[in-house]
Amino acid sequence: MKKILSVLVLVLFGVLLVSCNTKSEKDINVGVSFYPMKDILHLIEDDVKEAGYNLVINEFSDYQTVNNSLLHGELDANMIQHEYFLNAFNSANNANLKIVAPIYHATFALYSKDYDSLDEIPNGATITLPDDATNLSRAIYLLAQAELITLKGDKTTELTLDDIETNPKELDLTDQVPLTTLANRYLETELAIMYPTYARSLNLEGNAERLYVEKQDDVTPGYAISIAVSNEDKDSAKIKLLIDLVQTEKVRQFLIENYSWASSPAF
Repeated sequence: MKKILSVLVLVLFGVLLVSCNTKSEKDINVGVSFYPMKDILHLIEDDVKEAGYNLVINEFSDYQTVNNSLLHGELDANMIQHEYFLNAFNSANNANLKIVAPIYHATFALYSKDYDSLDEIPNGATITLPDDATNLSRAIYLLAQAELITLKGDKTTELTLDDIETNPKELDLTDQVPLTTLANRYLETELAIMYPTYARSLNLEGNAERLYVEKQDDVTPGYAISIAVSNEDKDSAKIKLLIDLVQTEKVRQFLIENYSWASSPAF
């Protein structure tokens, strides 16, 4: 009798295990952190369902946690970052996450509450910059494009303050804060480089208070906010479906109609 019960328990456990595995294979778990990614996923939710999958949207308040969740297999994909940011994460964590599809190019700009031209920026002014390595590099590159500083050599990424060759206005670039606190800090320093996503919290949309906008060049494609996945899953059916649906004309038009003040489609 005990043997029969043991066999039945094993069979039932096996059925439950298979059932769970089958369910998880039909879920596409995607991590998001900021507007408009959640809205984009809601836009394609029914299309995912028609293809036989369930779209599970996971919201995070930071970037490190969502990448760690992808790294540890808790997510199938995330939509939070550009290639340069992901490269920095991979390097720091001995990871091999991959960018598989660009979604949009986020506008990156120098904002000013008090000045209408670069020439008006006074000597010694403080410009608040993002403190993470990749966006700090991007901010320094923007300042070079604006001809407020010059850089040593031909380096365009992984820039630090040490890569600055000249700073004619003796700008203070040491005020560096997390992306999520840039908007609040901007209220104090009145000069900051940030994304419209954060400026939006100050009711700044379109060109409001933008003193200089990053120029698009050969460096730009690596800054496209994209879908990231694990290297093992990059060719899976669910990831291919996600890419196909995110890069549809419906999503492109959504970005143009609802987010053109902050971005341009990258597909």
